[in-house]
Amino acid sequence: MFSNVSRTLPFQNRSNIDRVVLSPNGKVLITVDVDGFALIINYEKQVVIAHFNFRDHVTALSFTPDNKFFAVATGKKLKVFESPSVTEKTFSPLVLYKKYGNLHSEDIAGISWSTDSRFFITWSDDLTVKMMSLHKIEGFLPFTFSGNHKKIITAFFSQDNSRIFTIS
Repeated sequence: MFSNVSRTLPFQNRSNIDRVVLSPNGKVLITVDVDGFALIINYEKQVVIAHFNFRDHVTALSFTPDNKFFAVATGKKLKVFESPSVTEKTFSPLVLYKKYGNLHSEDIAGISWSTDSRFFITWSDDLTVKMMSLHKIEGFLPFTFSGNHKKIITAFFSQDNSRIFTIS
């Protein structure tokens, strides 16, 4: 990706690709088509690790900065999976870590992670941003940020994780 060389991968999705995400370390590539069927790919070796059906249209997809998890939004629901291993074979490469239901009143439009991978935010066309914790933290309650007057394009944490910015 950094040598200005393009190449065609030796496999294809079932239908048109809707979402593509590469892990921060550049080892795992996930492509999802418009029907919710995904290919999990070892990007370095250019081999398919697994096929997976998310059973719905995927509206957002994002890896954690530490490469340990990735989040998939399908409509108003969000699921967090452990990242598949590219070094060892497993019977089931995708392991569901946690799921969240009905986070927003509209479909989730995006996901962004804190730099330490402990928290994530989701945003939606309902003009709200929700901050959730990946792991259980005693005393932590999910928080909803509202006040945007136009559609949210993106949202992200500051470098020191002390602030959340939205662009609408």
